[in-house]
Amino acid sequence: MIQTAFAAIMAREKIITNLIAVCPDGIIGVDIHGTVLIFNEKAALLTRRKAEDVLDRLDIGQIYGEREQARRIKAAIYSKEHGGAGRLEGFETSIVNSAGKTIPIRLSAVLIMDNDIEVGSVGFFHDMTDQKALEERLSNLSITDGLTSLFNQRYFHSSLADEIDRAKRYSSPLSLICIDLDRFKDCNDRYGHLEGDNVLRRVGTFLNTVTRRSDKAFRYGGDEFFVLLPETKLNQATITAEKIRQMFNDSWPFENEKGGSNLRVTLSIGVIERKEEISGDALVKRADMAMYNAKNQGGNQLVAG
Repeated sequence: MIQTAFAAIMAREKIITNLIAVCPDGIIGVDIHGTVLIFNEKAALLTRRKAEDVLDRLDIGQIYGEREQARRIKAAIYSKEHGGAGRLEGFETSIVNSAGKTIPIRLSAVLIMDNDIEVGSVGFFHDMTDQKALEERLSNLSITDGLTSLFNQRYFHSSLADEIDRAKRYSSPLSLICIDLDRFKDCNDRYGHLEGDNVLRRVGTFLNTVTRRSDKAFRYGGDEFFVLLPETKLNQATITAEKIRQMFNDSWPFENEKGGSNLRVTLSIGVIERKEEISGDALVKRADMAMYNAKNQGGNQLVAG
């Protein structure tokens, strides 16, 4: 009796309609043919579409960007993998707004049945834009050196392993630049650690300036840096390394100070191209040896090995 009274009140007072209107997520309902029949205010904001342009007019495939995407989601609703047959719970996908921008969403949906016959479905579209942006920022922080804004040592090892695998698979060249600063400790002692940090930042700036988008530059630790150059032969990598060395030399700010020349920081650089190495450690060892040869020859030079 109580359930019957409650259902009657819900229908009479249009409570479901009001709940749909005030829901903080977009709610979109479609009939069996995919035509949009429910479209609340949050859905309008999310998709940048007016309700009058959508209701009874728009196919759900246009909201997903393509009809095939709508079919894949419908198949997911039918499967038992995402909350049980006939429903979705927390399914991550995307839609396309009226400006053509892709919006990541978390979708929860359910089939609507009438006497065991499917007549449509209703979905809750939760905007994941802010969460995905936060996840990306946190991911970037986890692989980035805070001082130089280069990639860090942890990301270096995983990137190197990936690039070695790719070079082996496609028989493509892969080069590695190893950089170490000469007389960096003397610079710190003379000018202080704050200025020493500025020197490290300057290296980071030049590495990001000279390298291509496909290259990756890393602060390995202390005053040692690596640059990973996919699809690059030794002669090309040597040209890049020499540009880095020259740009750094041209930027030294203390030349005119008393004793500045004697404390000038320079770069010792080793450059190698992968030969038969199948491990990152082997490649790093050879790059280190080339860099130490440059340092043992007085520094401020490049050795290609």
